[in-house]
Amino acid sequence: MLSIKLYIQAALYVTLRLQENYENNYKGDGMKLLPLLLGVVLLADARADASLLGDTVDAGMYRTIDTGRGVGRITGFGLDSPFVVESGSADRKGYSVAYTLDVDADRFAIDYRNSFAWGAGIVFRLTDLDFSNGALLQSLTVDTNMVGYGLTVGADYVEINWSGVSGTRDAYFNGQFVTSAVPEPGSTAMLALGLAVVGAGAARARRARRG
Repeated sequence: MLSIKLYIQAALYVTLRLQENYENNYKGDGMKLLPLLLGVVLLADARADASLLGDTVDAGMYRTIDTGRGVGRITGFGLDSPFVVESGSADRKGYSVAYTLDVDADRFAIDYRNSFAWGAGIVFRLTDLDFSNGALLQSLTVDTNMVGYGLTVGADYVEINWSGVSGTRDAYFNGQFVTSAVPEPGSTAMLALGLAVVGAGAARARRARRG
């Protein structure tokens, strides 16, 4: 994933070459600058991929209907506290003997280890999803063999309603995050930087001719 720092370094390189070209070749022909200006715009339109690696997220099971045990987060079976997302299976978590959860840069996977039958009002929540480039979660691409579940997706969370859902140890639920595209950095700002260098070069060239 390309970082903002790399984009800035690339932009500075382009603008330095822009300045050099202008000072060496300025003869009133602005068309010579067009290729370099286009390069600035193309760099500005580059986008880094959204990632959760290194982010602290939270996952848990909740009762949303009081069936005699109250409502709120279910503790004591796993998924009791936030954790840092790591690549691969290093951050894999388990919920009792029911399933394992693995969260990666752009997806998560729930794999059941035993048969299950969730009671009324039981939901799974994956929250505090702060993607690396400031993108917001828009939707979820789902791959599952489970039926009867409900799904809610917010800007930084996913909730799966498992109320009354049952299945076997072969059940799985995989979700790939679909995020909003965030330019890194904005094309307008990058183009303005290039134009500023053009203006400075033009001013110096005019002063040199007058002198």
